[in-house]
Amino acid sequence: MFPLLSALRRNPLMPRLIVLQVMVACAILCNTLFLLGQQAAPLLVDDGLAGDELVIVDQVVSRGAPWTPAQVRAGRDALASIPGVHAASAASGVPMRQTLTLTFDLKSAGGPTLTTTGYIGERLLDTFGLRLTRGRDFLDTEYRDINMSNDMRTPIIITEALARELLGDGDPVGATLSSGDGTGSYTVVGVVAHLMRYQLSELDDGKAEYSVIIPGILAGMPIASYVLRTAPENREAVRAQVAQVLEQSFAGQLVPGIEPVVADYERLRDDGLRTRRAAVWLLSTVNAVVATITLIGIASLSGYWIQQRTRQIGIRRALGATRGQILRHFLAENLVLVGVGLALGLLLALGINHWLMQHYELARLPLPYLPAAAVLLLALGQLAVAGPAHRAAGLPPASAARGV
Repeated sequence: MFPLLSALRRNPLMPRLIVLQVMVACAILCNTLFLLGQQAAPLLVDDGLAGDELVIVDQVVSRGAPWTPAQVRAGRDALASIPGVHAASAASGVPMRQTLTLTFDLKSAGGPTLTTTGYIGERLLDTFGLRLTRGRDFLDTEYRDINMSNDMRTPIIITEALARELLGDGDPVGATLSSGDGTGSYTVVGVVAHLMRYQLSELDDGKAEYSVIIPGILAGMPIASYVLRTAPENREAVRAQVAQVLEQSFAGQLVPGIEPVVADYERLRDDGLRTRRAAVWLLSTVNAVVATITLIGIASLSGYWIQQRTRQIGIRRALGATRGQILRHFLAENLVLVGVGLALGLLLALGINHWLMQHYELARLPLPYLPAAAVLLLALGQLAVAGPAHRAAGLPPASAARGV
């Protein structure tokens, strides 16, 4: 290492430029990789739904008093009678729609308090196409009319992701959860594999599946929503009949000028996550550009610096140094420079993240992103210097010694 470090001290400009470039690239990549992971994670989450079989009916608004549970059920039965509909459910909170947002703070004994998204309805497991992994579905006797002003004491079904966060490795079935303010208690009767939240702003940081299902019909609501399940080939035919069925079922009771929203789930998901997909493409492009510029920059600086030492290379070759020794020297030299740049860049990345947390409420940069960016830049650094180092190691001793 002594001759290597000695050479770096004698020619400080190029090493400093390489260190500076790696430092800046590391700080940028750590944070943009983190942002990319945040935006991409919800796109990869299994929503748990029979997506290609669902038709969402939302924004059925009453022009007078709020809908009664009996009226909501009558609308459900009318929609279920449409030819081709296999299952229909009234629901407060439907996938990919935020017309009505229900949240519940749940806490386990000695565990954290988590804010979850609630789906309230009847027969939602069958209609949504959810896969029950533990426990059971709700019993007929557990469905009831729910008044949110009363204490909530009810059975619930939660997701596997939520069960892990609230109860760890223990069996969640039969566990009792309390509400954040202590006014309600919930008994877990079943667990589904996946169910994504409909609050699209709450999908980051592993919270995309913090969902619960509560049995019943929510009373006193001016808006009714439904989910229909049909065969994929029948979706368009079912959608075309929904408006007419609603007009007949709620004759004269719908607000004029506010048309119910009728859409297949796949289109709603595509529209709802479009902004995230655009962000993924943008951040992927930024990362690719930064990596490419770093690769080209290190290769150019290293190539120029190695060329300036052609005479030294020739002397070393004349004194018996092998091609492998010359190659290893430049690879080791580049490794030292990139390592110094990474050490400074990781500190800068944490500083930038801290600033973003204070001014833009960005989440804390998870530590695993630091070694990921470091490994990427180390590989890029060695790849960048490999070409110039190979060319230098392949110079004949006589011609290298005559070089300037």
